[in-house]
Amino acid sequence: MLPERTGSGPGSPNEVGWGVAGFRYPGLRGVGRALAVFAAVAAVLAVFALSRLTAHASDPAARARSAAVDVGCDGRDRQGWVSVPVSFSGETFRVQAYLPQSYDGTDPRPLVLNLHGSNSTGPAQMAITGMGASAERHGFVVAIPEGGLKYPGSGPGRAWNIPGVPLYGGHPAAAGGRDEVGFVGAALDALDRALCLDDRRVYATGFSGGARMTSLLGCTLSRRIAAIAPVAGLRADGTDGARPAPCRPIRPVPVLTFHGLADQANPYDGGPASRWTYPVPEAARRWAGIDGCPGKPVRTRVSRHVERTTYGDCAGGTAVVLYTQSDAGHTWPGAAGVEVRGFGRINQEISANDLMWAFFAKYSL
Repeated sequence: MLPERTGSGPGSPNEVGWGVAGFRYPGLRGVGRALAVFAAVAAVLAVFALSRLTAHASDPAARARSAAVDVGCDGRDRQGWVSVPVSFSGETFRVQAYLPQSYDGTDPRPLVLNLHGSNSTGPAQMAITGMGASAERHGFVVAIPEGGLKYPGSGPGRAWNIPGVPLYGGHPAAAGGRDEVGFVGAALDALDRALCLDDRRVYATGFSGGARMTSLLGCTLSRRIAAIAPVAGLRADGTDGARPAPCRPIRPVPVLTFHGLADQANPYDGGPASRWTYPVPEAARRWAGIDGCPGKPVRTRVSRHVERTTYGDCAGGTAVVLYTQSDAGHTWPGAAGVEVRGFGRINQEISANDLMWAFFAKYSL
């Protein structure tokens, strides 16, 4: 089934400007305005498809996904927002995706999953992060699937159903909720069929609860996702810091993450809440262990308020990188505005979007 066009701007397809937990990010009302659409020069699909099939000839799953790419690379010159139906567990969900102006339906594009936080939505996440503008600069497709849980209250917010993890504010996750990892896998299949995507270059990022979900995808879906970049929510295992649940990706996973020292929602140094126990540096250290990174990390002063911690020379050429911002709260580095009411300051010395794309671009499956 072909995706349904729902809009054309690089920001939110409908609700623009909602922040996490119902707060608005300042300066985002203009996000989502339509951009002029220009046709791109068509690439030659046949040569790419042949090399793809040859490279993946020994992997039946890869062959199936390559066939799906061939279907999605239909030469349809579409840009802006499209809505893709996803059938999963007897239900049909719709995942919205943003196609940059350079998308022409013949040149397979990288895909970035951009996952919202708890009590938020996909469109709000797109507005908060400004990921549409980054997609235009770098030519990737962005998809914004939404969590399977309705957040308590009367608002439109959703949350990700992560086993054993209560929601922010202590709300228990619903028993028997949607299998989110299975849903994301089904969404990737549907997006592959509908759009011209390079399934070797699929990446995931997310904010807060979406960062935790991104971490889970790194542990469980590493055969489909080339690298992850959680913002304000990196985890490496379960909620019990003394007895971590297993995180066993089938391959080393490159990890880039960002966290503010003044984050009160997911404290940098950990906390007593069962949903958030061990410190962020410990999460990075655990990922370094998972990825087989030798030796101690290297710390580099990036700017007045930003320090980078790097675990390098990891297995498979991967790395684990943490950007710590001493002036930031529970916010997205480089987002529009100065401060988010109730969540703290936004660091403007770095751009999470630019840094994560530079990181993602180094890795493919």
